[in-house]
Amino acid sequence: MTKLIEMITSHLTNWGLVWFCLIFWGSIFNAILLNIITFEVTKSFYLFGYTSGFLFGLFAKYKNWGWVN
Repeated sequence: MTKLIEMITSHLTNWGLVWFCLIFWGSIFNAILLNIITFEVTKSFYLFGYTSGFLFGLFAKYKNWGWVN
């Protein structure tokens, strides 16, 4: 059980910025897109905001941005 907890905390330590960007910035990007787009939105369009947040998180991890820590 302790090994599982160590794995989870290690994962969150290394990938926490990516998860933050996926959830936080993905929600913001999604809300902006939904307010800008006037036509009917499909379910796959919702993924675009979260994908943008995920890519932003990967970019932040690659650049070693530490503004969340």
